[in-house]
Order: sequence, then structure tokens, then C-alpha cells
Amino acid sequence: MQAHPPHKAVIRPAHDAPKVMVAVVAAPDAPLVAAAGALQRWRALTPLALWSTVSVRDASRDEILRGVAALLARHDVHAHQLILLTEGKAGRTALELVLQGALDCAAILAIAVPCTALPFPILPTAAAARLVVDCDDAPADLISALRDADIDARIVRLSPAASRDARAVASAAETFVMELVANASRQIHHQVRHHDRHGV
Repeated sequence: MQAHPPHKAVIRPAHDAPKVMVAVVAAPDAPLVAAAGALQRWRALTPLALWSTVSVRDASRDEILRGVAALLARHDVHAHQLILLTEGKAGRTALELVLQGALDCAAILAIAVPCTALPFPILPTAAAARLVVDCDDAPADLISALRDADIDARIVRLSPAASRDARAVASAAETFVMELVANASRQIHHQVRHHDRHGV
């Protein structure tokens, strides 16, 4: 009987390895982070990630869903490779879509979003949620709901003065950006190795 060679894991060239996609949801309302020049710095700090912009005309659900779907299709990226970087009203809408299970992603970073109560219960999700918000934005019902939910959520609350300072906001968000990219990259690498070993 002919012996079969032992199973070997497939070695992917580095340039073929799936990457994390950071999608910056850009709405017409003035962005704090981009104005600070933080995006250029964050790109340099996250060489494992591809960066792209989802330009939306408004903060509506349909507009954001269409924009994200088009981005994934254009870059041939799966939802588990996607990190959403959002802000303001559009950020709040994107966060609600993730917490409702209507928008799939690896993680979402929401900056300067309104903290009023969610109009629905938070559904279980594997997506990580990170927020940088004004600590005096009352009521902070959103924060309470996130802390009570069984999801991976972390929140930085800034003073009113700091929340209006683009550099302070960018500094608070920077650690989250690097953490989310690193975590998503490790998860993707683990999934690829599992697939190559087991062929599933």
C-alpha cells in the first residue's frame, strides 16, 4: 500500500494574507479626528491594516449600510476583517446597527456620539465596541446599557473641554485604534491557520 505524505499546513505568502480593513465612516458633520491629522498617524501606527473611507451623505441607516456593503465588495473583504471608525451622528447610527445585529464587523470605534438611551435591547455580538465620549453628555443611558450588556465594550469619558479638543480626542482614541487592529489581526491569523490545517 502506498504511504500518503503527512499533511502539511499551507504557507501563504505574506502579501496574500488577509488583512484588517479600517473603514472611516465620513459624514458631512465636521470630524474631530480627521481635523487633527490623526488618521495619517494611525495609518503609520497600524501597518497590518488597510484603510479606506466610506463617504455617506447623511447619518441614515440605509446610507451607512449601503456604503459599508460597497466597501466590502470593492475590496473583497469579509465582515470579520472590518473595523469601523465612526463619529458624531453617523457614528451613533453605525453603533446602533452593530448593537442590533444589522451591521456585522470585527469592531467599532465610535467617537463623540450622543449618549441618549438606545431604543432597543442590545443583542449579543462578537463585535468589540469602543467609545470616546463627553462625560457630561447627559443622559448617559447608552454608556449604562453598554456596561450592563454581555459584550466586549470599553469607554473613555472626556471632560467637556477635552471633548472639544481634536488632539485630546485623537489621543484618547489612539490606544483603541491600535488595540482593535492588533486583536482583529490575531483573530484573522488564527482563522487562516485553522482553515489551512483542517481545510474547513
